[in-house]
Amino acid sequence: MNVASVPFPGLTGDDLSGRLAAPPRLRRGGVDLLASLVLHGGLLALMLLVAIAPPLPVPEPPAIQTEVISQRDFDLLRGVTAAPAPAPAAEPELPPPAAPSAPHPRSGGARAQPDMVRPSRMLSEQALANPRSRGLRRALAGLAEEERIAQLCDLEAMEQIHAWRDEFQPDRLVDYALSDTRMEGQTLVAPRGAFRSRHQWYEVSFQCELDAGWRKVAGFAFHVGEPIPREEWAADNLAAVH
Repeated sequence: MNVASVPFPGLTGDDLSGRLAAPPRLRRGGVDLLASLVLHGGLLALMLLVAIAPPLPVPEPPAIQTEVISQRDFDLLRGVTAAPAPAPAAEPELPPPAAPSAPHPRSGGARAQPDMVRPSRMLSEQALANPRSRGLRRALAGLAEEERIAQLCDLEAMEQIHAWRDEFQPDRLVDYALSDTRMEGQTLVAPRGAFRSRHQWYEVSFQCELDAGWRKVAGFAFHVGEPIPREEWAADNLAAVH
């Protein structure tokens, strides 16, 4: 059967041949694209396999054996010979015990009874009668009995010391400076007091007897001792001034 060729209006022969030849080129391009995708997919799969594959185990180095040795063994390994231990030092000979020394005059030990000065005339009453002692009389009147007796006897002691030797000018007296005072009947006993004269402290001891009314000094005896070293004043609470 013969098929009549139908002309395409408006198309030349070249145009028609070009349009008819296009399909084979399109088919080859699709094949190339598919091959490229397969190739890239394979490379990506290989990279993933490499990334997730576990690392090859690294062989561990052999363990180091250690041993603790003493200092002596270490010195022997180094070729060092230990020095011999020093011989124990001989104990020093102790000197024989010294004989007990005599007690210091101010150490508070047993003391011989000193020679006491025993004046026949009491001086505290006369001193208090002086108009310049008005303030002292008022002060004594305001004291408790025990303190008033002590102050009255201290005044008698300072007056008697100055009357005994006028080079002494007592301006302060502490009857309990080196030892406590005590009462024996109506007598105040100060075994180791101290008085200050011309900025120097001296030891003093006295016995002050009071009358029946405890208002006046009825009898007195005293002894002036050695000067007290200045370095001992602070320990005995003896003020340099005031």
